[in-house]
Amino acid sequence: MNGGAPPDGLVDPAGQLTYGVWNAPLPDVDLDAARPRAGGLALPAAAGRLRLKQWQHVCVCLPDLLLTFAIVDTGYLRLSWCHVAPLDGGGEAFEHRRMGPHLRAQIARALWQDRCALRARGYRLEIANLLSTGGHRVGLEVEPDGTLPAVSADLWIAHDLDAVQPLVVCLPLGGNRGMYSHKVPLPVTGRLVVDGVEREIGGDDAFAILDIHKAHYPRHTWWNWATLAGRDREGRAVGVNLTRNVCRDEERLNENALWLDGRLIRLAPARFAFQRHRPLEPWHLSTTDGAVDLEFVPQGERCERVRLGVVRSVFHQPFGRFRGRIQAGGERVEIDGPAGVCEDHDAVW
Repeated sequence: MNGGAPPDGLVDPAGQLTYGVWNAPLPDVDLDAARPRAGGLALPAAAGRLRLKQWQHVCVCLPDLLLTFAIVDTGYLRLSWCHVAPLDGGGEAFEHRRMGPHLRAQIARALWQDRCALRARGYRLEIANLLSTGGHRVGLEVEPDGTLPAVSADLWIAHDLDAVQPLVVCLPLGGNRGMYSHKVPLPVTGRLVVDGVEREIGGDDAFAILDIHKAHYPRHTWWNWATLAGRDREGRAVGVNLTRNVCRDEERLNENALWLDGRLIRLAPARFAFQRHRPLEPWHLSTTDGAVDLEFVPQGERCERVRLGVVRSVFHQPFGRFRGRIQAGGERVEIDGPAGVCEDHDAVW
């Protein structure tokens, strides 16, 4: 299936997944009911839940600053971060982070009336999914910690399904394992306070890229990801999502897309050229059909190296600006400076 209406759910009564690419949100995403296989045998329900990785990640793209935050549940470890990255030499980037197996975290099952939340000492993040009323409400309160300043935000991410089509997929990973994702660049309004300095967020150049994700990944997992939001040279709202990962059928099913004034244009499989051990060098992004030719110039990064026994995660997420062109859907899009992030992640989960 490619681009049609979504099914009512991803999992049938026998625990089998439905794979596809759709043009609207799924009413319910209950991957807990899936029966992933290992060695040809279906995993017990408890083991399947332990293998489920799920998160909501938001990247707020402003003309002079990127704000990224997320709530993640890996099944045995919960974590959250808030990363503030001024652009073009406007200050030093910094990050507040909480991680641990005993953190209390909630990940939304649906987008219509549900929420993600994580609370820890000096740290509160809530993402309320309220498609029933047209958007997502973000509440963030982080106290100062040593040299790290306080951060707070109250944001409304408008999600008008008639104005901006989301990219919704369930990609095959083998062994009745699937990767569900809902990605979309959206207008954002509200307030952000960093170290006591308040700013209003809104207008034509304020975007939030929403990344909602649930997957039964194989034990060794990797991906490259790029996302941006801003305006093209003609002043049109533009967003891009490019991913290369462990999907078994990227020619038929992938999560590569261009948004142009809310219109979703699907793209061919993505390719990433970069220096893995020098992620702050420029990246080159393309697609197999030549439709995409972008350069990403990093200005800094957030990175993570986790080693907990047999668990390993090496993660680089540089932030910066994109330039280049995309020729797709009968449109030529010239990109010259929109902000966003790239990502290189290799994990043994």
